[in-house]
Amino acid sequence: MSRTNASMAIAHAQRAFAFLLDLLYPPCCGGCDKHGEGWWCAACDAQTPWLSGDESRTMLTLPTGESLTVISAAQFASPLREGIHRFKYESQPQLAEAFAARMRAIWDAGDRSAEAADVIVPVPLHASRLRERGFNQSLLLARHIGERAGIPTTPQALQRVRATQQQAQLDAQGRQANVRGAFVARSELVTGKAIALVDDVFTTGATLMECASVLYQSGARRVIALTLARA
Repeated sequence: MSRTNASMAIAHAQRAFAFLLDLLYPPCCGGCDKHGEGWWCAACDAQTPWLSGDESRTMLTLPTGESLTVISAAQFASPLREGIHRFKYESQPQLAEAFAARMRAIWDAGDRSAEAADVIVPVPLHASRLRERGFNQSLLLARHIGERAGIPTTPQALQRVRATQQQAQLDAQGRQANVRGAFVARSELVTGKAIALVDDVFTTGATLMECASVLYQSGARRVIALTLARA
């Protein structure tokens, strides 16, 4: 069996196994705990404060002078807030597909020439946090967005080299200090590239700005940021 056919067979088996699990243990909606209507139900999707047009885009100025457009799919409010909490902290990675679809849709609604990307790069977790959580939520979102967009996801392009406190526990000034010097980029993977930087929640922008600055310093041609929610 060829490597391609083997990969297709594995993917098919995984989908079949997931289907059987859903039959035996109906998914529980991440927003409202309702059973039997998938990981993200239609009612929660309808109640989420999704953004559109110009309201979905925020412009930030990096310390180096470059601008960073942040595209956010929704406001960080119920029921999406509860969904994100379950996604990140209660082991419901299955929510990534529905959330990424919304992120991809709002990205498509913008200026394609100005916001096009060659690669998608997730905001990385430190190795210690990754072991604790078991997965990087930003990487899951990035992969689903990349599959929909036909753009490669390159998690190796950016690395978190220093463990940091959770940003949610800090004020704006503390957030900036917390992530300063926490990331490095591989210039051979980013030089000359237009990059879509993916994260789950945009609050003060400290993490996104630090990551974008490092990517620019390593040779990126352009960086935009995509987030699921904006606080």
